[in-house]
Amino acid sequence: MAFERDMPPAIAPAVSTPDDFAIAARLAGEFFVRGVEIVARAHNGDLLRGIIFTAIAVANGEAAPVSGGGERRPVSVMSICHSIGVPYETTRRYVNILVAEGLCVRDGRRGVIIPASALLGPEMEVAYRETSASINRLASALRRINYSPV
Repeated sequence: MAFERDMPPAIAPAVSTPDDFAIAARLAGEFFVRGVEIVARAHNGDLLRGIIFTAIAVANGEAAPVSGGGERRPVSVMSICHSIGVPYETTRRYVNILVAEGLCVRDGRRGVIIPASALLGPEMEVAYRETSASINRLASALRRINYSPV
């Protein structure tokens, strides 16, 4: 409907076209690639190390409220390897490296946790700022095309 497309964005109904879906898919791809670059940079260019670190941090926080704080829980190496599709032995070796570097700690037989100090380091602060900027770019681009996932 050409008329609806000519209306100001504040009043135009949210109707997505096949072209909008293609644009949204391209934007999502760009967002994903930026995320990969950010994770790799935060881990000295080692993408797999960054993925494993991030998977542990996410799993640790799954029991915590989205608003932050709350109880973080340990996660097993087996759970991490299954969640990201990386062989157990590879995941275990990377976890051992993270532990040796102080970026991950063992909680007995319960699993591993990324300590707050590792989440607040300078590399992570840069990664958080870059991720925030990337999310804002994606949201702005989707708003420009009046994208509605419905």
